[in-house]
Amino acid sequence: FVKTAGDLARGHGKRVVQWSEVFDHFKTDLDKTTIVHVWKSVTNVTEVLADGYDVLLNVGYDETSWYLDNLDVTWDKVYAQEPCAGVPDDLCPRILGGHGEMWGETVDASDLEQTVWPRMAAIAERLWSERSVADVAEAKPRLEVFRCLLESRGIAAAPVN
Repeated sequence: FVKTAGDLARGHGKRVVQWSEVFDHFKTDLDKTTIVHVWKSVTNVTEVLADGYDVLLNVGYDETSWYLDNLDVTWDKVYAQEPCAGVPDDLCPRILGGHGEMWGETVDASDLEQTVWPRMAAIAERLWSERSVADVAEAKPRLEVFRCLLESRGIAAAPVN
């Protein structure tokens, strides 16, 4: 099924994204154009990259989680997470990006925005910035300004502190 679905997507000029379970099962039998979405801590990011695959990264469900429904994780813990931690410098460019996801079990329409913001902004800045942009204290004023911008546009972002 995985090969058939991948071939179908590639036949339409698309790059296939597969979850880490697919890589863990098929390893280097996957087409090299496949992007591996690593979300499980048992999947070795360095191995995936060294085997020639690009990666979309998520940080596991722990005290520094990028899962936005992990409500005990603050923006500064999210920001401190280095996407290329433990990855050799020459492989880091193969990490194409990542994401923070918000599952619906812990929110509803009344508190979604303030649950997501400012943590999503912290994740975005880490993913979109050079690795040298990593200081939590320097990030705080930028996130405070961004929160004000969100508020001015009617988005109910939570305070940064």
